[in-house]
Amino acid sequence: MSGKAESRLIYSSISTSDRVSSLGAKGALLYTWLITHCDGQGRMPGKPKVVKHLVVPLIEDLNEADVAQLLTLMEKERLVILYEDDNGRPLIQIADWWDWQTGLKYRAPSHYQAPEGWVDRITNRDDNGRFVKE
Repeated sequence: MSGKAESRLIYSSISTSDRVSSLGAKGALLYTWLITHCDGQGRMPGKPKVVKHLVVPLIEDLNEADVAQLLTLMEKERLVILYEDDNGRPLIQIADWWDWQTGLKYRAPSHYQAPEGWVDRITNRDDNGRFVKE
């Protein structure tokens, strides 16, 4: 993941979501911060150690085992899809990415393989560097 900032939408309704609230305070924090670290297609590495390092490196109350447990709970709540690419690397897909990232419309291709059955929304850039629909 690059250090380059990209736009991500997190709506205030996330604070009243039954699915997100079921994660508890630590899980809700991890989930909302996870969104900000995903690429334009809603994906990122899924190894708990990597997630801990990227998403919550300074939160001492969340260790690698906590992250693994919370990711499993997020999957149970249908907030994320946990899967492996063809090389066995664990990945995360935000399950309802395109429901919430409506302002993004279409984005650059992901560096990560999509989960089975997932449809990416890909763009190219025009001569001015703006995203345009293919």
